[in-house]
Amino acid sequence: MSQRHGRSRQQARAETQDIGGSGSGGSGAQIQIQSRLQGIRSDLSSVSELLDQAIRSCTVTALDLTETDAADKVSELDLTLRRLLDTQHMVKLEQELVGQAAHAADLESAAPRYTRAWEKERSAYSEKPNAEKYATSALYREFKQQVWDLKHDGEPMPRLFHAGGGGEEGESDEDLVISGAKLTYKCPVSQSWLIDPMTSKLCGHSFSKDAILAYVRSQRSGSAKCPVGGCASIISPRDLFSDAVLERKVAHHLRQLEQEEASAAYTMVQ
Repeated sequence: MSQRHGRSRQQARAETQDIGGSGSGGSGAQIQIQSRLQGIRSDLSSVSELLDQAIRSCTVTALDLTETDAADKVSELDLTLRRLLDTQHMVKLEQELVGQAAHAADLESAAPRYTRAWEKERSAYSEKPNAEKYATSALYREFKQQVWDLKHDGEPMPRLFHAGGGGEEGESDEDLVISGAKLTYKCPVSQSWLIDPMTSKLCGHSFSKDAILAYVRSQRSGSAKCPVGGCASIISPRDLFSDAVLERKVAHHLRQLEQEEASAAYTMVQ
């Protein structure tokens, strides 16, 4: 995956260099180069989606490892996930810069602007503390929360980052804190427990697979307004992904309910 990103970056730099030398080639050459840059930008978008999938797979794997008490492996996976998030940040930066180059009015200056911006943003990101890099990532927060909940059900998760941005288990206002989220395990379309849950990339709402696909495909346009009240997102099948982490949450929740019901029934018999 990193090799694919590297090739896309090399292509982008080559294309912007071509732009710099296309001043005498006429508008036809410029349009061709801009079209190729847009193609690279689309490829980078695909790479970003693959990174999303890899990051979510880290969470599922971490839960499996936690259940087998392989804490050292979970720590290694945490570091891997951070590196994936770093790569994803740079891919998104690349998308933005390639898009700017593709729409540049002054094509001859696009290449040096691209290079300067890339080096500046890459350097700035590398100097950021961990709290600033990862605290805004919903995927990283989910990873940490799910691993914690598996071993500490019902207990609040400790804060994760020091104000200085280095290590974990800090006590600063800049710490990453996951709280206040109201989880629901029922599909807003079927009103039943989530089955094969799919989550929208646009708004984060989740649905049972069959229910949401039938709902969206019932519209002639092939897309529909999110069925969650108050949400204005317009979603289509390509905006949904199979949410393996949520599937595990639902299964865990249902097991808890069964245990509580069995315990209550036993108490009544006694």
